[in-house]
Amino acid sequence: MFFVPWMLCAQEAPQTISLQQAVEFAIKHNKELQSSQMNIDLYRQKVRESVSQGLPQVNGTVTYSTNFGYKMNFGEQAIKMKDQSNLTVGLQQLLFSGQWILGMQTSKIAVRLTEQEVESTELDIIENIYNSYYTVLVSERMLDILRQNLENMNEIYKHTDNMYKAGTVEVTDVDQIRINVGQLKNSLLSMERTVAVNYNLLRLQLGLEAGTPIKLTDALDVFLENDKSTRLYVEKFDINNNLSYQLVTTQTELNKKMLGLEKWSYAPTISGNYNFNYKILKPALDMSPKHTAGLTMNIPVFSGLQRDSKVKQAKITLEQSYLQKSLLQDQLNVQDEQLKFNLKNAMENYNLQKENIDVATRVLKNYQRKYELGAVSSLDLTQANNNYLQAETNYTEAILTLLQAQVSLEKLYNQLPR
Repeated sequence: MFFVPWMLCAQEAPQTISLQQAVEFAIKHNKELQSSQMNIDLYRQKVRESVSQGLPQVNGTVTYSTNFGYKMNFGEQAIKMKDQSNLTVGLQQLLFSGQWILGMQTSKIAVRLTEQEVESTELDIIENIYNSYYTVLVSERMLDILRQNLENMNEIYKHTDNMYKAGTVEVTDVDQIRINVGQLKNSLLSMERTVAVNYNLLRLQLGLEAGTPIKLTDALDVFLENDKSTRLYVEKFDINNNLSYQLVTTQTELNKKMLGLEKWSYAPTISGNYNFNYKILKPALDMSPKHTAGLTMNIPVFSGLQRDSKVKQAKITLEQSYLQKSLLQDQLNVQDEQLKFNLKNAMENYNLQKENIDVATRVLKNYQRKYELGAVSSLDLTQANNNYLQAETNYTEAILTLLQAQVSLEKLYNQLPR
């Protein structure tokens, strides 16, 4: 069955979903990511706004004025003032502005910074989906183990009860096995609730309602039958691929442009204009030209030290960016070493716990045979079963720790599959 996203919300029947499908679904429906993606469009519009300031600006005006028939007397002669109406079309063009040129470059960098922020948010979402998917799988594995173990102990309990009725064992043996069965039932109920909680966490991250039926299709063994851990452990860390480093690099580049923007505030700006006047209603004496043009140079002289203060602020901000970039570089290199250390420990612990499972399983089966023959007590059998369950628990936790260690390192390297 193929995973169809809308069916998850529309049908009650369980829908299957792989890890890759879960990632794709979360990326498509996560509201935080959708909001971040809107910021990209927002900043692209701001780039258009910056560009438009350097494009020709055309404005038209129509005016009308009347003097209500007023007459000007010049001795014996009177001149009646005519109504006037003008159509004016004006063209303004920015010819030179360092701030405008640098402002366009700054806006484009801001768009790139926003795109990287969206990618970082997306990477966080993917990491959460991976960890939640793995957590559900390992909790389901432990649930299956507890069910199987409870079934085996129920059979042993029935056998012990029959032996007690036959007079071959004491009532304390029956009680001991019954206590163990009761503890297993409690553990099973607790694990069922844990599985339900883990599923709901996954649903929340997918943007689904609590209780929406889903079934994971990827088996846990699929993620263990590869050499990913070994490959990640020996891989060299390229800091330029790290999203956090890319963000701080772009932010530094942006702050550098902002400093240049403030410095250009000292430079003059040059603009040109052209106007066309058409007289709709002309006065008796009209000597104004139809065409006029001119150049304007705006030269900053003194702003009360405001420009100087802004330049110094931009310099301080840029220096802070350099320090933050250097600090992040050191932190990421340390993090790389720490995560590889964690991965190495997780690999070694996983292999150890895997061996312990084989040993604990053999010991339990051996004690079960001996118990049936009366060679060991019910207390010995219970202890062997508890040891087996503890080994399974340790192994399950080792699996989750190993997978999460892989995810952390893949996120650092920006290699989490999307």
